[in-house]
Amino acid sequence: MLTAESVTALVSGSRPGTSAITVIAAAVSLAVLIPLAYAKRRLGKQMASRALQGDGALSGIGAATSLLALISLALYHALGWWWADRAAALAVAAAAEAWHTAP
Repeated sequence: MLTAESVTALVSGSRPGTSAITVIAAAVSLAVLIPLAYAKRRLGKQMASRALQGDGALSGIGAATSLLALISLALYHALGWWWADRAAALAVAAAAEAWHTAP
């Protein structure tokens, strides 16, 4: 779904919607999810819990998504690269698909 929507947005040339709330939410998510991902992975290893380690990986993916969103919005505002947000969404979709299908 994310891949199809991103491709459609790229083809149509739609611009990302931005607001201060969006940027703040992405920044807060990044600040919270990085240490949370690290702590979950570390504790999961100590407890030999694959579920907690996997949850830590998901938190890490969320942090990476927030970082890509912030970078793409900065590129849009600084350089007018409207496609950066859509390209970031495609990268997230590819990474999530690869992680989901990994054994």
